[in-house]
Amino acid sequence: VSASPSTSAAVSVAKKRASRRLKVGLALATGAVAAASAAALYYVRLRRQRRERRAQELFDGWLADGPAKEPVVECEVPVEHGHSGENPDLDIVEVPIGLAFECERLRSVLRSHLLPDLPAPPPGADDIDFELVEAVAVALGEDVSDAALAINTERGDGAGSESVAPLAIKLPWIDVAALAQLTYWYDRRPRSTGEDDDAAPAASAETSERYEKYGRWTKKLNREKVVYGTVALRYRTRGHLGAQVFRRPAGVDVTRLGTLQRAAALCGHGPLGELVEDTMDKLRPKNVAKIPWDEVKKHTGNEDLWLMIDGRVYDVTPFLGLHPGGGHLIVEAAGKDSTSLFEMTHGEGLRYSLRLLNQFFIGVCEGGSKAEPADTAKPTSEFLTTLRSITGALHTFDEAKATGEAQGMLR
Repeated sequence: VSASPSTSAAVSVAKKRASRRLKVGLALATGAVAAASAAALYYVRLRRQRRERRAQELFDGWLADGPAKEPVVECEVPVEHGHSGENPDLDIVEVPIGLAFECERLRSVLRSHLLPDLPAPPPGADDIDFELVEAVAVALGEDVSDAALAINTERGDGAGSESVAPLAIKLPWIDVAALAQLTYWYDRRPRSTGEDDDAAPAASAETSERYEKYGRWTKKLNREKVVYGTVALRYRTRGHLGAQVFRRPAGVDVTRLGTLQRAAALCGHGPLGELVEDTMDKLRPKNVAKIPWDEVKKHTGNEDLWLMIDGRVYDVTPFLGLHPGGGHLIVEAAGKDSTSLFEMTHGEGLRYSLRLLNQFFIGVCEGGSKAEPADTAKPTSEFLTTLRSITGALHTFDEAKATGEAQGMLR
Protein backbone atom coordinates (compact mmCIF):
# COMPACT_ATOMS: atom_id res chain seq x y z
CA VAL A 1 0.00 0.00 0.00
CA SER A 2 1.49 3.34 -0.96
CA ALA A 3 1.87 5.94 1.80
CA SER A 4 0.07 9.17 1.38
CA PRO A 5 2.10 12.28 0.60
CA SER A 6 1.39 13.69 4.01
CA THR A 7 2.66 10.54 5.75
CA SER A 8 5.90 10.53 3.72
CA ALA A 9 6.49 14.15 4.59
CA ALA A 10 5.97 13.45 8.29
CA VAL A 11 8.47 10.57 8.18
CA SER A 12 11.00 12.76 6.42
CA VAL A 13 10.62 15.49 9.01
CA ALA A 14 11.03 12.98 11.80
CA LYS A 15 14.24 11.63 10.25
CA LYS A 16 15.65 15.11 9.86
CA ARG A 17 14.86 15.94 13.47
CA ALA A 18 16.48 12.72 14.66
CA SER A 19 19.52 13.49 12.54
CA ARG A 20 19.75 16.99 13.98
CA ARG A 21 19.41 15.64 17.52
CA LEU A 22 22.16 13.13 16.79
CA LYS A 23 24.43 15.82 15.42
CA VAL A 24 23.73 18.08 18.38
CA GLY A 25 24.41 15.21 20.75
CA LEU A 26 27.66 14.37 18.99
CA ALA A 27 28.65 18.02 19.03
CA LEU A 28 27.88 18.28 22.73
CA ALA A 29 29.81 15.07 23.45
CA THR A 30 32.74 16.26 21.37
CA GLY A 31 32.66 19.61 23.14
CA ALA A 32 32.54 17.91 26.52
CA VAL A 33 35.53 15.72 25.61
CA ALA A 34 37.41 18.72 24.31
CA ALA A 35 36.59 20.70 27.43
CA ALA A 36 37.67 17.81 29.63
CA SER A 37 40.88 17.45 27.64
CA ALA A 38 41.55 21.18 27.85
CA ALA A 39 40.84 21.14 31.59
CA ALA A 40 43.18 18.18 32.05
CA LEU A 41 45.87 19.85 29.96
CA TYR A 42 45.44 23.07 31.90
CA TYR A 43 45.71 21.18 35.18
CA VAL A 44 48.86 19.42 34.03
CA ARG A 45 50.33 22.73 32.92
CA LEU A 46 49.47 24.41 36.20
CA ARG A 47 50.90 21.50 38.14
CA ARG A 48 54.10 21.64 36.11
CA GLN A 49 54.40 25.39 36.61
CA ARG A 50 53.87 24.95 40.33
CA ARG A 51 56.58 22.27 40.45
CA GLU A 52 58.93 24.46 38.42
CA ARG A 53 58.40 27.41 40.77
CA ARG A 54 58.91 25.21 43.79
CA ALA A 55 62.05 23.70 42.28
CA GLN A 56 63.45 27.15 41.51
CA GLU A 57 62.76 28.25 45.08
CA LEU A 58 64.50 25.15 46.44
CA PHE A 59 67.48 25.65 44.15
CA ASP A 60 67.81 29.35 44.95
CA GLY A 61 67.63 28.50 48.65
CA TRP A 62 70.52 26.06 48.34
CA LEU A 63 72.67 28.73 46.69
CA ALA A 64 71.56 31.71 48.80
CA ASP A 65 74.38 31.61 51.37
CA GLY A 66 77.27 30.87 49.04
CA PRO A 67 79.22 27.74 48.07
CA ALA A 68 80.34 26.92 51.62
CA LYS A 69 76.73 26.36 52.67
CA GLU A 70 75.48 24.55 49.58
CA PRO A 71 74.54 20.87 49.65
CA VAL A 72 77.21 18.76 48.02
CA VAL A 73 77.41 15.77 45.72
CA GLU A 74 80.01 13.24 46.85
CA CYS A 75 81.99 12.31 43.76
CA GLU A 76 84.24 9.25 43.85
CA VAL A 77 87.15 9.83 41.46
CA PRO A 78 90.60 8.36 40.75
CA VAL A 79 93.43 10.06 42.60
CA GLU A 80 95.75 10.18 39.60
CA HIS A 81 95.04 11.63 36.16
CA GLY A 82 95.12 9.09 33.34
CA HIS A 83 95.37 6.06 35.63
CA SER A 84 94.33 3.00 33.63
CA GLY A 85 94.83 0.24 36.20
CA GLU A 86 92.05 -2.10 37.27
CA ASN A 87 92.08 -0.92 40.87
CA PRO A 88 93.05 2.78 40.93
CA ASP A 89 93.29 4.65 44.20
CA LEU A 90 90.04 6.53 44.74
CA ASP A 91 89.07 9.55 46.77
CA ILE A 92 85.97 11.64 47.40
CA VAL A 93 85.60 15.23 46.20
CA GLU A 94 82.59 17.19 47.44
CA VAL A 95 81.07 19.17 44.57
CA PRO A 96 78.63 21.98 45.47
CA ILE A 97 75.18 21.38 44.03
CA GLY A 98 75.24 24.67 42.12
CA LEU A 99 78.42 23.66 40.32
CA ALA A 100 77.02 20.20 39.56
CA PHE A 101 74.03 21.81 37.84
CA GLU A 102 76.28 24.19 35.87
CA CYS A 103 78.34 21.32 34.44
CA GLU A 104 76.44 19.52 31.69
CA ARG A 105 78.16 16.19 32.18
CA LEU A 106 77.97 16.21 35.98
CA ARG A 107 74.30 17.10 35.79
CA SER A 108 73.70 14.27 33.33
CA VAL A 109 75.44 11.72 35.56
CA LEU A 110 73.52 12.92 38.59
CA ARG A 111 70.22 12.69 36.72
CA SER A 112 70.97 9.19 35.45
CA HIS A 113 71.77 8.18 39.01
CA LEU A 114 68.68 9.67 40.66
CA LEU A 115 66.16 9.42 37.80
CA PRO A 116 67.27 6.50 35.64
CA ASP A 117 63.83 5.89 34.13
CA LEU A 118 62.98 9.45 33.14
CA PRO A 119 64.09 11.02 29.84
CA ALA A 120 66.39 14.01 30.14
CA PRO A 121 65.19 17.50 29.21
CA PRO A 122 65.94 18.57 25.62
CA PRO A 123 69.45 19.99 25.10
CA GLY A 124 69.68 23.75 25.45
CA ALA A 125 66.61 24.08 27.67
CA ASP A 126 66.73 27.41 29.48
CA ASP A 127 64.60 26.42 32.45
CA ILE A 128 66.03 24.61 35.43
CA ASP A 129 65.72 20.81 35.45
CA PHE A 130 62.94 20.80 38.05
CA GLU A 131 62.67 17.01 38.09
CA LEU A 132 66.33 16.72 39.06
CA VAL A 133 65.95 19.44 41.69
CA GLU A 134 63.04 17.50 43.19
CA ALA A 135 65.07 14.30 43.18
CA VAL A 136 67.98 16.02 44.90
CA ALA A 137 65.65 17.52 47.47
CA VAL A 138 64.19 14.11 48.24
CA ALA A 139 67.68 12.62 48.52
CA LEU A 140 68.61 15.39 50.95
CA GLY A 141 65.62 14.48 53.09
CA GLU A 142 63.91 17.83 52.69
CA ASP A 143 60.20 18.22 53.36
CA VAL A 144 59.00 18.03 49.78
CA SER A 145 56.43 15.25 49.91
CA ASP A 146 54.68 16.55 46.77
CA ALA A 147 57.95 16.39 44.87
CA ALA A 148 58.68 12.90 46.17
CA LEU A 149 55.22 11.74 45.15
CA ALA A 150 55.62 13.26 41.69
CA ILE A 151 59.01 11.65 41.18
CA ASN A 152 57.95 8.19 42.31
CA THR A 153 54.69 8.37 40.37
CA GLU A 154 56.48 9.22 37.12
CA ARG A 155 59.12 6.56 37.77
CA GLY A 156 56.33 4.06 38.29
CA ASP A 157 58.00 2.27 41.22
CA GLY A 158 55.37 3.25 43.77
CA ALA A 159 58.09 3.68 46.39
CA GLY A 160 58.36 6.41 48.96
CA SER A 161 61.09 9.02 49.28
CA GLU A 162 63.30 6.59 51.20
CA SER A 163 63.91 4.65 47.99
CA VAL A 164 65.63 7.58 46.25
CA ALA A 165 69.38 6.98 45.88
CA PRO A 166 71.82 8.98 48.05
CA LEU A 167 73.63 12.01 46.68
CA ALA A 168 76.82 10.23 45.66
CA ILE A 169 78.12 9.40 42.19
CA LYS A 170 81.17 7.82 40.56
CA LEU A 171 83.22 9.73 38.00
CA PRO A 172 85.96 7.45 36.64
CA TRP A 173 86.74 9.87 33.78
CA ILE A 174 88.19 12.70 35.93
CA ASP A 175 90.74 12.89 38.75
CA VAL A 176 91.03 14.55 42.15
CA ALA A 177 93.29 17.40 41.00
CA ALA A 178 91.02 18.47 38.14
CA LEU A 179 87.74 18.19 40.05
CA ALA A 180 89.23 19.94 43.09
CA GLN A 181 90.44 22.83 40.92
CA LEU A 182 86.95 23.12 39.49
CA THR A 183 85.45 23.38 42.98
CA TYR A 184 88.14 25.88 44.02
CA TRP A 185 87.23 28.11 41.10
CA TYR A 186 83.53 27.86 41.91
CA ASP A 187 84.17 28.78 45.54
CA ARG A 188 86.44 31.73 44.75
CA ARG A 189 84.79 33.31 41.72
CA PRO A 190 82.73 36.51 42.04
CA ARG A 191 79.21 35.69 43.15
CA SER A 192 77.40 38.39 41.17
CA THR A 193 77.73 40.33 37.93
CA GLY A 194 80.09 43.26 38.23
CA GLU A 195 81.58 42.16 41.52
CA ASP A 196 85.00 41.73 39.97
CA ASP A 197 85.14 45.36 38.87
CA ASP A 198 83.54 46.92 41.90
CA ALA A 199 85.33 45.01 44.63
CA ALA A 200 87.44 47.09 46.94
CA PRO A 201 91.17 46.40 46.61
CA ALA A 202 92.03 46.32 50.29
CA ALA A 203 91.34 43.19 52.32
CA SER A 204 89.09 43.63 55.37
CA ALA A 205 89.33 41.72 58.63
CA GLU A 206 86.35 39.63 57.54
CA THR A 207 88.02 38.87 54.21
CA SER A 208 91.26 37.90 55.94
CA GLU A 209 89.37 35.53 58.21
CA ARG A 210 87.71 33.94 55.21
CA TYR A 211 91.01 33.40 53.43
CA GLU A 212 92.52 32.02 56.62
CA LYS A 213 90.01 29.18 56.45
CA TYR A 214 90.88 28.51 52.79
CA GLY A 215 87.43 27.19 51.92
CA ARG A 216 85.94 23.76 52.44
CA TRP A 217 87.50 21.74 49.59
CA THR A 218 91.23 22.46 49.94
CA LYS A 219 91.85 19.37 52.08
CA LYS A 220 92.21 17.32 48.90
CA LEU A 221 95.32 19.25 47.79
CA ASN A 222 97.07 20.54 50.89
CA ARG A 223 99.74 22.40 48.94
CA GLU A 224 96.97 24.58 47.49
CA LYS A 225 96.15 26.10 50.88
CA VAL A 226 98.85 28.74 50.75
CA VAL A 227 97.55 30.26 47.53
CA TYR A 228 93.86 29.55 48.01
CA GLY A 229 92.95 32.87 49.59
CA THR A 230 95.21 34.85 47.27
CA VAL A 231 93.54 33.49 44.15
CA ALA A 232 90.19 34.62 45.56
CA LEU A 233 91.36 38.24 45.73
CA ARG A 234 89.74 40.70 43.35
CA TYR A 235 90.78 44.20 42.32
CA ARG A 236 90.39 46.78 39.59
CA THR A 237 93.60 47.02 37.60
CA ARG A 238 93.85 50.26 35.67
CA GLY A 239 95.15 50.39 32.12
CA HIS A 240 97.97 52.61 30.92
CA LEU A 241 98.13 54.95 27.96
CA GLY A 242 94.76 53.69 26.83
CA ALA A 243 95.88 50.03 26.82
CA GLN A 244 94.52 47.39 29.16
CA VAL A 245 96.96 45.38 31.25
CA PHE A 246 96.44 41.67 31.92
CA ARG A 247 93.84 40.90 34.53
CA ARG A 248 93.68 37.51 36.17
CA PRO A 249 89.99 36.57 36.47
CA ALA A 250 89.03 36.36 40.14
CA GLY A 251 88.99 32.76 41.29
CA VAL A 252 91.27 31.49 38.51
CA ASP A 253 94.67 30.15 39.55
CA VAL A 254 96.91 31.12 36.63
CA THR A 255 99.48 28.50 37.63
CA ARG A 256 96.86 25.74 37.14
CA LEU A 257 95.24 26.80 33.89
CA GLY A 258 95.86 23.47 32.15
CA THR A 259 94.21 21.51 34.94
CA LEU A 260 91.27 23.91 35.09
CA GLN A 261 90.86 23.75 31.31
CA ARG A 262 90.82 19.94 31.47
CA ALA A 263 88.27 19.99 34.28
CA ALA A 264 85.96 22.34 32.37
CA ALA A 265 86.15 20.19 29.25
CA LEU A 266 85.59 16.89 31.06
CA CYS A 267 82.71 18.15 33.20
CA GLY A 268 81.02 20.13 30.45
CA HIS A 269 81.33 23.68 31.78
CA GLY A 270 81.35 25.70 28.59
CA PRO A 271 81.58 29.24 30.06
CA LEU A 272 84.53 28.29 32.25
CA GLY A 273 86.28 26.64 29.33
CA GLU A 274 85.92 29.85 27.31
CA LEU A 275 87.17 31.94 30.26
CA VAL A 276 90.29 29.77 30.67
CA GLU A 277 90.99 29.79 26.92
CA ASP A 278 90.73 33.59 26.86
CA THR A 279 93.04 33.88 29.89
CA MET A 280 95.63 31.60 28.30
CA ASP A 281 95.50 33.58 25.07
CA LYS A 282 96.19 36.83 26.92
CA LEU A 283 99.17 35.26 28.69
CA ARG A 284 100.87 34.08 25.52
CA PRO A 285 104.12 36.06 25.02
CA LYS A 286 102.94 37.84 21.87
CA ASN A 287 99.88 39.20 23.69
CA VAL A 288 101.41 40.23 27.01
CA ALA A 289 101.02 43.92 27.88
CA LYS A 290 104.14 46.11 27.59
CA ILE A 291 104.23 48.75 30.33
CA PRO A 292 106.76 51.64 30.29
CA TRP A 293 108.77 52.15 33.48
CA ASP A 294 107.59 55.73 33.64
CA GLU A 295 104.08 54.34 34.07
CA VAL A 296 105.04 51.64 36.56
CA LYS A 297 106.73 54.05 38.95
CA LYS A 298 103.53 56.08 39.29
CA HIS A 299 101.73 53.28 41.11
CA THR A 300 103.13 53.52 44.63
CA GLY A 301 100.09 54.19 46.83
CA ASN A 302 98.31 51.88 49.25
CA GLU A 303 95.29 51.74 46.97
CA ASP A 304 97.21 51.34 43.72
CA LEU A 305 100.59 49.66 44.06
CA TRP A 306 102.68 47.98 41.38
CA LEU A 307 106.02 46.21 41.80
CA MET A 308 108.69 45.55 39.20
CA ILE A 309 110.65 42.35 39.78
CA ASP A 310 113.10 41.11 37.16
CA GLY A 311 111.47 43.24 34.47
CA ARG A 312 107.97 41.97 35.17
CA VAL A 313 105.16 44.06 36.64
CA TYR A 314 102.79 42.94 39.40
CA ASP A 315 99.76 44.74 40.80
CA VAL A 316 99.91 43.62 44.45
CA THR A 317 97.37 46.14 45.74
CA PRO A 318 94.87 43.57 47.08
CA PHE A 319 97.65 41.64 48.84
CA LEU A 320 98.79 44.49 51.07
CA GLY A 321 96.44 43.54 53.89
CA LEU A 322 97.43 39.86 53.72
CA HIS A 323 101.21 40.06 53.40
CA PRO A 324 102.71 38.14 56.34
CA GLY A 325 105.50 40.68 56.76
CA GLY A 326 103.13 43.61 56.65
CA GLY A 327 102.01 45.81 53.79
CA HIS A 328 104.56 48.49 54.60
CA LEU A 329 107.38 46.27 53.26
CA ILE A 330 105.67 46.17 49.87
CA VAL A 331 105.01 49.92 49.89
CA GLU A 332 108.70 50.61 50.54
CA ALA A 333 109.65 48.51 47.49
CA ALA A 334 107.30 50.32 45.09
CA GLY A 335 108.72 52.65 42.45
CA LYS A 336 112.01 50.76 42.38
CA ASP A 337 113.55 47.59 41.01
CA SER A 338 112.54 45.13 43.75
CA THR A 339 114.31 42.02 42.44
CA SER A 340 117.12 41.82 44.99
CA LEU A 341 114.89 42.91 47.88
CA PHE A 342 112.44 40.14 47.04
CA GLU A 343 115.22 37.56 47.31
CA MET A 344 116.39 38.93 50.64
CA THR A 345 112.95 38.89 52.23
CA HIS A 346 111.69 35.56 50.88
CA GLY A 347 114.42 33.09 51.66
CA GLU A 348 112.04 30.64 53.34
CA GLY A 349 109.05 29.43 51.38
CA LEU A 350 110.36 30.90 48.13
CA ARG A 351 108.31 28.57 45.96
CA TYR A 352 105.08 29.71 47.59
CA SER A 353 106.05 33.37 47.38
CA LEU A 354 106.86 33.12 43.68
CA ARG A 355 103.68 31.26 42.94
CA LEU A 356 101.75 33.97 44.76
CA LEU A 357 103.60 36.54 42.71
CA ASN A 358 102.39 34.89 39.49
CA GLN A 359 98.80 35.59 40.51
CA PHE A 360 99.42 39.37 40.37
CA PHE A 361 101.23 39.55 37.03
CA ILE A 362 99.90 42.31 34.73
CA GLY A 363 102.63 42.77 32.10
CA VAL A 364 106.31 43.22 31.33
CA CYS A 365 108.20 46.45 31.88
CA GLU A 366 109.88 48.40 29.11
CA GLY A 367 112.82 50.56 30.15
CA GLY A 368 113.12 48.92 33.56
CA SER A 369 116.90 49.36 33.51
CA LYS A 370 116.31 53.00 34.47
CA ALA A 371 114.79 51.96 37.80
CA GLU A 372 116.66 52.53 41.04
CA PRO A 373 117.27 49.24 42.89
CA ALA A 374 115.41 48.84 46.19
CA ASP A 375 118.51 47.18 47.63
CA THR A 376 122.17 47.72 46.77
CA ALA A 377 122.99 44.00 46.71
CA LYS A 378 122.59 42.24 43.40
CA PRO A 379 120.31 39.19 43.12
CA THR A 380 122.14 35.87 43.02
CA SER A 381 122.25 33.84 39.83
CA GLU A 382 120.62 30.89 41.63
CA PHE A 383 117.68 33.06 42.66
CA LEU A 384 117.29 34.51 39.16
CA THR A 385 117.29 31.02 37.64
CA THR A 386 114.55 29.88 40.02
CA LEU A 387 112.59 33.11 39.62
CA ARG A 388 112.61 32.98 35.83
CA SER A 389 111.78 29.31 35.75
CA ILE A 390 108.62 29.88 37.80
CA THR A 391 107.47 33.21 36.38
CA GLY A 392 108.33 32.29 32.79
CA ALA A 393 106.21 29.13 33.03
CA LEU A 394 103.17 31.40 33.35
CA HIS A 395 103.35 31.84 29.56
CA THR A 396 104.07 28.22 28.63
CA PHE A 397 101.42 26.82 31.00
CA ASP A 398 103.90 24.38 32.50
CA GLU A 399 102.20 23.77 35.83
CA ALA A 400 105.08 21.86 37.37
CA LYS A 401 107.36 24.86 36.87
CA ALA A 402 104.78 27.59 37.51
CA THR A 403 103.95 26.10 40.92
CA GLY A 404 107.55 25.36 41.91
CA GLU A 405 107.09 21.60 41.90
CA ALA A 406 109.67 21.10 39.15
CA GLN A 407 112.19 23.08 41.20
CA GLY A 408 111.86 20.65 44.10
CA MET A 409 110.50 23.27 46.48
CA LEU A 410 107.56 21.35 47.82
CA ARG A 411 107.45 20.80 51.56
